[in-house]
Amino acid sequence: MFAVGALMGVSAANAQLNKNTCKFLGNITTSNQIQPNVANLRYEDLWDQLTCENESKWGTIVRSKVKNVDEALSKWNWTSADNHYKWCKQNGVLFKFHALLWTSQWPTTLASCSPSELREQVEIWFDAVAKKYPDLAVIDVVNEALKGHAENTENGQSSLNFKKLLSQALGNSDNPYDYKWIAEAFRMARKRFPNAVLIYNDYNTFTWQKNEFVDLVSSLVKQGAPIDAYGHQSHDLDDYYKSFQITNFGNTLNEIHNNITKNGGRELQCYITEYDISQGDENTYETIMKNTFPAMWEADFVAGVTIWGFVNGKTWRSNTGLVTSTGADRSGMKWLRNYMSSDKAKNVTAKFCGKNAAGPSITVEASKSTVVLGNSVDFSVKLNSEKDGIKTVTFFDGNTKIGEGENFTWTPEKAGEYSISVVVATNNNEEVKGSATIKVVEPNKPYGGTAAVIPGKIEAENYDEGASGLAYFDQSAGNTCDDYTNYYRKDDVDLKKIDDGVAVGSFQENEWLSYTVDVKDDGEYEVTLRLGEGNSSGSLLVSFDKSNVEQEVSVGKIGDWGVFDVVEAKKMKLVKGVQTLTIKNTGSWIDIDWIQFGNSDGVETIACEPITITPNPASTQIEINGVTPNSVEIISLSGVVLKKSSESSLSISDLANGNYIVRIVTDNAVINKKLVVKK
Repeated sequence: MFAVGALMGVSAANAQLNKNTCKFLGNITTSNQIQPNVANLRYEDLWDQLTCENESKWGTIVRSKVKNVDEALSKWNWTSADNHYKWCKQNGVLFKFHALLWTSQWPTTLASCSPSELREQVEIWFDAVAKKYPDLAVIDVVNEALKGHAENTENGQSSLNFKKLLSQALGNSDNPYDYKWIAEAFRMARKRFPNAVLIYNDYNTFTWQKNEFVDLVSSLVKQGAPIDAYGHQSHDLDDYYKSFQITNFGNTLNEIHNNITKNGGRELQCYITEYDISQGDENTYETIMKNTFPAMWEADFVAGVTIWGFVNGKTWRSNTGLVTSTGADRSGMKWLRNYMSSDKAKNVTAKFCGKNAAGPSITVEASKSTVVLGNSVDFSVKLNSEKDGIKTVTFFDGNTKIGEGENFTWTPEKAGEYSISVVVATNNNEEVKGSATIKVVEPNKPYGGTAAVIPGKIEAENYDEGASGLAYFDQSAGNTCDDYTNYYRKDDVDLKKIDDGVAVGSFQENEWLSYTVDVKDDGEYEVTLRLGEGNSSGSLLVSFDKSNVEQEVSVGKIGDWGVFDVVEAKKMKLVKGVQTLTIKNTGSWIDIDWIQFGNSDGVETIACEPITITPNPASTQIEINGVTPNSVEIISLSGVVLKKSSESSLSISDLANGNYIVRIVTDNAVINKKLVVKK
């Protein structure tokens, strides 16, 4: 599954402890630094793999909720992780990412998220990591999810509650111990890191929760999760020494591996991820090391070993350092140097090559992630390897080949979400895979199928029908306004019920709505809006694309939230024809009921007095008041015209209970009102 590629040359390779060509022997950062600043010890002289102890953890980097990846890249705390990642690339040291998801050291700023909001934040986090570090080789996807693990309190927030929230957000389950959320996390990671080794990592796996660990990892495989490996943290070696015969440790290691393979149905790689021994007595320290480390290193299913710190006094547990605070070798380090220089250590075999875990990788760039049906999207492919060249590039939609070449233009034929897979054959005859997800949507269309007429009044809630980012932009998942759910519309725009109809509520800065409008004549139009503003710094940008005109509307405090008033704006000069009106929030939160355009060149404008339907709710008959209609249509919420009349009075005796739209067409406007049928 994984292509094999060579690491960059290591300047001090001859001095490193590890002379094996395939397995890695790694360590971690020391006090947020790579070099321990002790004696003449240099990281690159000892270890060929690096894990950040804390710097790349979820809770370290993520500092706030964000709206998109660009904001995540600019606002979050990437500096230390960036420095260590770049150092590894410059020095030929394998960088292991630790960890994408963990309910200890987690971003407590996300505790207040709804499940859908948390899913969105996790997606942004994964996307941001992929953009920062596209060629990651080895990743701890989920850390410590066994029952009882990482369920403490972080900054006053319950980690157990957050684990349950993650389960709801990713696994659609209230039970975090069915591990559906973990399986989904692996699917999300594979989508972004098609060539990386994806690991589940946990502790107490040799002793007190050995069976639970086997069950969890096996469950992920059986759920179809794209998991490649499991990680033993190995902090429980001291407990193993006290409770079991230490010389039998190799049997335990093999038993766990064999049971995972048997129960899951396929063999996974094994990584020793956080090896340390907490012993002040030098004889005990050496005894535990020489009875555990060779069993790990010589197991052919173990791809690499990461020791968790190497300077005493600068590790998370006391007496786990391999060297003293002055840099002198402890007994375990002396033994390790001798063992690693032996032919047995140099020549061990490996089913899985940890040093070359990911091999070459590719970056797939798409010109857009959402494309309107009938338009095209451009792809470009880059091979993230200086040594390997590209021989061929092939693009697939499922199993169907759709194109080839390092640059490719695709025009989709149907709406839907596509996972476009890319296969690169290198000049070294290796195969590298990547993918890009493209959402293809239908073009925008006017709400109810007919463009709003100008001059006339446009109800704010009747924005165009279409996809997010094309017909509207809303920054919160679902209708979060006053706890209304799917009120009037079923997308993410926040709508609220008001005394005389429906309004757009909780409309915040940078959100926008688009409307297809038909301007009947060239001319200068008076502009009025009915707005609610509880703050003092509201502002809206009103613009027309074809007329190439826009204006900023400033709105001071109108009253308490729920109070509306009519605001007059400057006149706008519009050209005749069908075009797009956009209303964008450029200030504080605001509510919008409607916007009205009246022609100041002598064309009659529609009066501001209310147009009503009585009774409403109704059972048998309705009456249109306040205007003389040319036509009246009753439309289902799915857009189907059910009744049509030119009269002000309509029978509705044949309509079922429910909500409907009444479209009233006059000489100057098209007005949409809500009707409730209740019998």
